[in-house]
Amino acid sequence: MITTYSRLVKNRYFTLALAFLINAALGSVYSYGVFRSGLENHWGIGALESGLPYTVFLAFFAITMPFGGALIEKAGEKRAILIGAAVLGAGWILAGFSGDIRTLAAFYGVLGGGGVGLAYGAPLNLALKLFPDRKGLAMGVTLAGFGLSPVFSAPLIRRAILEAGPVEAFAWSGAVLAGTVALLSLFLRRPPAHPHAHTALGMAALPDHDYDTREMIRSPRFYAIWVSFAAACAIGLSVIGMTPSFAIDVVGISPAGSTAALMIFSAFNALGRPAFGYLSDRVGPGAAGSASFVLVFCAAAALYVLPASRWAFAAAFALLWLNLGAWLAVAPAATAFFFGFTHQPRNYGIVYTAYGAGAIAGVSLASWIKETTGSYTSALLPMATAALLMAIFSYFSLRKEPENKRRAHIHFTRSEIRSGRT
Repeated sequence: MITTYSRLVKNRYFTLALAFLINAALGSVYSYGVFRSGLENHWGIGALESGLPYTVFLAFFAITMPFGGALIEKAGEKRAILIGAAVLGAGWILAGFSGDIRTLAAFYGVLGGGGVGLAYGAPLNLALKLFPDRKGLAMGVTLAGFGLSPVFSAPLIRRAILEAGPVEAFAWSGAVLAGTVALLSLFLRRPPAHPHAHTALGMAALPDHDYDTREMIRSPRFYAIWVSFAAACAIGLSVIGMTPSFAIDVVGISPAGSTAALMIFSAFNALGRPAFGYLSDRVGPGAAGSASFVLVFCAAAALYVLPASRWAFAAAFALLWLNLGAWLAVAPAATAFFFGFTHQPRNYGIVYTAYGAGAIAGVSLASWIKETTGSYTSALLPMATAALLMAIFSYFSLRKEPENKRRAHIHFTRSEIRSGRT
């Protein structure tokens, strides 16, 4: 019995499943839209104010990612997740005692977002080290849990709101989510120090040089990834924040129907991660990222022409949610592809600050447009224009390197490994 358990825990597919489930609990921020109408009615506030905790959460999520990367390298994935779960739980529980929206933003946004930022990179790093031969796909599968979170967390939060009210529901929901993360992390084991330890195919995924963070930020590739990721997040996170309100106010769907739509769209958010992770492995991050922006352009343009159509709403928002999932897989895969495995937690922590910048820009702009024009539909034309420009930019700035160069450095790396210089 003990031997069977030991083999299961050491199995890399079991670890990948745990990483998926941990991310499913961490990704509850995608269900924040369920709180918004209740908070607006409870405190008599508008869309700009009700979006403040969501914006602060996403900003501190991104700000703490570099610290999370350093924590992973120093303490390991399990401890990073446990510490993150503790901070996350404290933030949600304290938010349940808030007397106004700014206090809620401080607890839920700063502590809740910070807790997720400390833990978020750990499941990704596990996937990268355990599946170096399919890094994009493995990280995409792990991230799919984050995207699917509303399937599990939205009904939990909706029930907590009905039972306890829109503010107190934060405490009940947070205790359950943080406890789930902590429990699942207890079964994790640290991955091998060298990615190729699991599979010889992993050597083919090794870059020609592992960049440390200082080297990375001097590379034009870093800024290309950062700008593309920030733009994708600005679009995707503004869409996620506006989805329930757009469904109710523009399309005329009931609150219960908007919650159901949120759960369906979250599946597309989740699907985008392994799909575009796999695509990034096959055609490179530039082509994969560009393809996602083309889909955003098509969706935003269609929704601008037919804003009140339920069919257009369903198809367009599915594609828009897919885009955020796409870049959340393309960005870490691109970071590993161009800068190597060794410093991935710290490097991707820096790249991930683009998520925070995109969150602040996208959510604030969408809320401001809603406040000034009375509708989210006015945000669609700028969204379509930005997506078209970014499709061109990401394609040319993040091209996959020529295959002959890849083969040359793979041969060198294998010789280096055999000679013991790893």
